[in-house]
Amino acid sequence: MRITRYSGSAPFILMILKWCVKKWEQVMPELEIAEIAAAVSGTVNRASRGRSFKAFQFDTRAMKANALFFAMRTPKADGHDHVKDLAAIPGAGAVVRKDFSAGKLNLPLIRVDDPLQAAQKLAAHVREKYRSLKYIGITGSAGKTTTKEFIFQILSQKYRCFRSPQNWNNWIGLPFSLLQMSGREQAAVFELAMSDPGIGEIDRLAGILKPDVAVLLNVFPVHLEFLKSLANAARAKCEILNHLAADSCAFVNGDAPLLRRIASGGKGLRIFFGSRAGSNQIVLKKVIRENGCSRLHIDFFGITEEFVAPLVNRLHAENLFAAILVAQRLGMKNFEIQEAVSRLQPLAGRGQIRRFGRFTIIDETYNSNPEALKRTLHWVDREYKQKKAAVLGDMLELGEKELDFHHELGRYFSGLHFGLLLTVGRRAEKIAAGAKKAGYPAARIKCFAAAAEAGSYLRGALTSQAQVVVLFKGSRGIALEKAIAEFAHE
Repeated sequence: MRITRYSGSAPFILMILKWCVKKWEQVMPELEIAEIAAAVSGTVNRASRGRSFKAFQFDTRAMKANALFFAMRTPKADGHDHVKDLAAIPGAGAVVRKDFSAGKLNLPLIRVDDPLQAAQKLAAHVREKYRSLKYIGITGSAGKTTTKEFIFQILSQKYRCFRSPQNWNNWIGLPFSLLQMSGREQAAVFELAMSDPGIGEIDRLAGILKPDVAVLLNVFPVHLEFLKSLANAARAKCEILNHLAADSCAFVNGDAPLLRRIASGGKGLRIFFGSRAGSNQIVLKKVIRENGCSRLHIDFFGITEEFVAPLVNRLHAENLFAAILVAQRLGMKNFEIQEAVSRLQPLAGRGQIRRFGRFTIIDETYNSNPEALKRTLHWVDREYKQKKAAVLGDMLELGEKELDFHHELGRYFSGLHFGLLLTVGRRAEKIAAGAKKAGYPAARIKCFAAAAEAGSYLRGALTSQAQVVVLFKGSRGIALEKAIAEFAHE
């Protein structure tokens, strides 16, 4: 009887054990304040004696017990104005500037020259402290977050894996992502991007992360408002390679001549990947889309392997290609990768496809740039033979030629098979103008200032239509998800 009862309880006991292990993996070990102060070159007050912290924040609204707040100054706010709010949070402390006046506030304080630089120093310290992990860094003009999520989903089938939250990929996001790790992971994957674009920012981020595996996805005309040229953008992306060790590896998109030229040389192994056999060592030979899946045929140094994923977006196939290479580099077998790939799911706003009554919605509302938009339009036009409509928003941070880029996309759009074009934003009006000038019927073009207005109009315009595919794509600042919500009554 005892054996029978134990056997029946075994699945439940196993479930509890797995839950306990998962929670144990997620708990951030406490860092003593003396260790923190030494890492950030700071000084502590009397209230700091014997204290330790297990969480780190840059927003007091997210503070929990035993968390350390970094009082950073940004163009929008000064964290020092909120330090007094920490008195109500058990075990809280703060990293502040040396000239901060604490008054009668009895709170553990670490005084430094600059709290942001202190966060970056502490993140670098944590990275070295947990040096047994494999650190993966991803950069590029487009596809970083999707590739990161694919890498995380695949690696998690075999390893304890961490990934940076959302798109925490800049000089604030990357350090605080590192500070969220428990140290018990086996691999961690991060994005590196530019929030204050310029030569040197990714170099600084890479100096903190020191990736064991770097992925250079692509370079498109993005951030040209600051970088001025595509060559400068390529040089900025290649800064991720500056801090590779001799035993590290970089996967570089060899289809981009600028990346291939700039990325050659330096420490670590370089492996070029892409769809052009003459330019790459690992080649995505073809992608076959059938029955809601994509079959990727990849040539690994002369040996072809097939991977099948429940994805139909051609751009997702390229992100998955990079993720597969990283998984192989970290020791996963092809059959393990295939098992993980079969469960992949796209992210909301990044090519997610869903049915809404008689309509198919393609949600590309997270971001847009000229090359990504052109490739997405091409894919939708080839993939779907039924009636199609496009809601296209502004593409931001394109520099002096931004209106020219929009106008050219309109000319390209006119040669495709979309029955309706709606634009949102002042810049996107140039898409409409370019399409009209190239011969697209003016009666099938409507321009709107706000996304919700476009969604409302679209709902009425397609009332009598059946089986229509609608693409929504624009830069994050245009908030085209509001157009989807209005169109779908969400």
